Amino acid sequence: MTDRRTPDVDVGTDRTDAVAESVIREMTREALAHDAINLSQGIPDEDETPPAIKAAAKEAVDTDSQYTITWGLPELREVVSDRYADWKGVRYDPETEVTITTGTSEALMSTLLSLVDGDDAVIYFEPVYESYIPASQFAGAEAIPLDITDDLTVDFDALEAAAERATVLVLNTPMNPTGKVFSREELARIEEIVFEHDLIVLTDEIYEHIVYTDDYVSPVEVGDLADRTVVCTGMSKTFSVTGWRVGFCLAPEYLSAELRKVHDYTTICAPTPFQRAGVEALSLSDDYYTELSDSYERRRDLLCEGLERAGLDPVRPDGAYYVMTRYPTDESDIEFCRRLIREAGVAAVPGGSFYTDPEADADWIRFTFSRNEPTLREAIDRIVENRWW
Repeated sequence: MTDRRTPDVDVGTDRTDAVAESVIREMTREALAHDAINLSQGIPDEDETPPAIKAAAKEAVDTDSQYTITWGLPELREVVSDRYADWKGVRYDPETEVTITTGTSEALMSTLLSLVDGDDAVIYFEPVYESYIPASQFAGAEAIPLDITDDLTVDFDALEAAAERATVLVLNTPMNPTGKVFSREELARIEEIVFEHDLIVLTDEIYEHIVYTDDYVSPVEVGDLADRTVVCTGMSKTFSVTGWRVGFCLAPEYLSAELRKVHDYTTICAPTPFQRAGVEALSLSDDYYTELSDSYERRRDLLCEGLERAGLDPVRPDGAYYVMTRYPTDESDIEFCRRLIREAGVAAVPGGSFYTDPEADADWIRFTFSRNEPTLREAIDRIVENRWW
């Protein structure tokens, strides 16, 4: 007998059929279930957030808790325009070229939904932050992943071949999960390909202030790329407020006008009190950003040295706050991570989750060093004491 409580038809769409649950969030739940130290999801400790920013948000809850206009609080768009003109050398009009989004993930999704469809293709480099994969699928576009696993260098012949049938190129610099920073030379060659093949560029620069090399430049600082680029960034990582969901989307007016259509009808506006706090955040002195990067560099070195002591093989990142590391067993990446949670009480992310192929199995895993130093030391001790390899 048919259960009348559910429809007698297939539920879902082609856009969602191939999309799986986030493995990163799954590992967080596993960490909670086993009381493990969570080094899977990039969540900073609460005391990382500057107190002045928290105070501004608390005050705004009492005084300003209603909608802003869809594009964002005017004062925040003004300060975003000013600060990014200083940081990237490009002046974005706060009225028409700056959009405040509900986190950087929404900025990425709104951009892809507005700029590509079933006749288009999206290029990105793998291993890749997992959100780009479903975002391309939701937009109905063909995904063209280019694998840079071996040495994190770009095969420009492969990029040029892919560009012949693509519409959008996604860049993430510094890159999650590998920490790769695209050099000025790489970006200059990318610029040539972009204009030769008439591409639009989407850059995810959420880790722009967490870098450990002098080579970092924003793509929009290179040649004329700013004329073809949507910059997606925001507050989450720089100010350790990942739950506030305030993103910044910077783009020429002709691109902003398109992505704003999707943004308007999906999230309406980012949370108003946290937009207010964003004005305070962007008023912090330049010393804040230097200290932020220095602090994460110390934690990077602490974790990498600890993983090496545990007999693992980490790839030291040039930016962001993640470490990809090889492991020396025959287990699948998922098996290794589940065992690490059960036996060592530490959670990491299976490397296969950063590849488009849903059956991908990688011989490396990702840790975050977004936690404080005592927590990282405890995690390292657990791994060393409970290693089975």
